[in-house]
Amino acid sequence: MKDLIIIEREVLDILTYRIELLKTQIDGLYAGSGIAPQKWIDNEQACLRLSAGKRTLQSLRDAGILPFTKIGAKVFYKPEDIEKMLLLGYKSSL
Repeated sequence: MKDLIIIEREVLDILTYRIELLKTQIDGLYAGSGIAPQKWIDNEQACLRLSAGKRTLQSLRDAGILPFTKIGAKVFYKPEDIEKMLLLGYKSSL
């Protein structure tokens, strides 16, 4: 069963403001460093991009073929790793 948490609108507005402020600070850190934040692809997006099922991706992860990061129960991949998988499966007609 999921819990329902009720908070006052003012508290929500303060939390939203603080999150936006934190995001601005993080963006500023990246801008000053010359390093761009990495984009990640979740498991669902990777399945669509590779035209593969969740079990196939699990097998590739288990075999050490497809690098990944897991946060909680959610799995993420670097876009360049997904592109490598696409190139590995590419067969020229020549």
